[in-house]
Amino acid sequence: MDPSLLAQRFALRETQYLCERFEKSPNITEACSVADNLGICYGMSDASIIPALGTLLRRVYLFVKEWFGYRGDVAIDLWVAPTIADLQYMTCVPHEEGYACAPGTRNGANIIILDSPLSGGKNSDNDRLAAVLAHEITHHFVAEISRSTPFTMKRREGLDVPMWLEEGLGMVVMTEMGPSFGTRFNARIVGITDWYPLDDMWNDLADCEDADRAYLQAYREAKRLVEQRGRVEVIRLLYLNRTHYINWNDLPCGGDVLARAKPFH
Repeated sequence: MDPSLLAQRFALRETQYLCERFEKSPNITEACSVADNLGICYGMSDASIIPALGTLLRRVYLFVKEWFGYRGDVAIDLWVAPTIADLQYMTCVPHEEGYACAPGTRNGANIIILDSPLSGGKNSDNDRLAAVLAHEITHHFVAEISRSTPFTMKRREGLDVPMWLEEGLGMVVMTEMGPSFGTRFNARIVGITDWYPLDDMWNDLADCEDADRAYLQAYREAKRLVEQRGRVEVIRLLYLNRTHYINWNDLPCGGDVLARAKPFH
C-alpha cells in the first residue's frame, strides 16, 4: 500500500474519532454471508480460510448472544485485513499484528476489524481468535442493549456507560470463551497495588498512562460487579442506560467506593 496514502489516513486521527474515520481497505474486494445477520468482507488472498472463519464467527456470536440473553439478532460484518498495512489503513493507526477492534457501524451493520489469520500472527491461533471475537462482539451487544454512544472519548461528558465497564465486560466474556485468558489476567492482577479511580476510566482506556493496567482493572471491576450483582442485574442496568436513569458512579464494585457524580435526574 502506498505510504503516502497511509499517511493521509493517519492524519485523520487529528480530527476524527475511530468510529468516524474507519473505512474498508480497497484490497478487501470480496464478501460472503455467514447467516442472515453475519457477514465477512475479505481479500482474495484469504478466500481459503473464509468457510472456517465463518463457522467460528457464528459459534462465537451465538455464545455472546446467549451470555447477554438477547432474543433478537445484531447485524455484524467482519472485515479481514489481508495485510497489516490494510489494517492500518482501515483504523488510521499504525498497529502491529494481532489487533482487533469494533469501531462502529456501516450500512446498518456493526463492524469488527482484524488482521488475517493467514498473516502468521496471533490471530492464527483459533482459540485466541475465538476469545478476541467474543470481546469485540460484546462491544456491539453492549451498544445495542444500552444505546451507548460510539464516541468512547465522550462517555464521561454524557455520563454514558463507562468504558471500564464496557471493556471489562468484553474481557469477562472473553475469559469465559477462553479460560486461559482469565488465568493470565488474574495472575497479572495479583501484582498490581496501584489502581486508577474508576471516574478516571470513563473514557477510552487507551488514553490512560498505563493502558494495560487500566484494562486489567476494568476486567477486575466488571468481574466483581457480575459476581456481586449477577449477570441478569448487570444486563438490566445496561438496558436502563437507554433512559440515563442510572448513575454508574453509584455502583460499589468489589468493595471500592467510587467517586460520586451528580445524579442524572
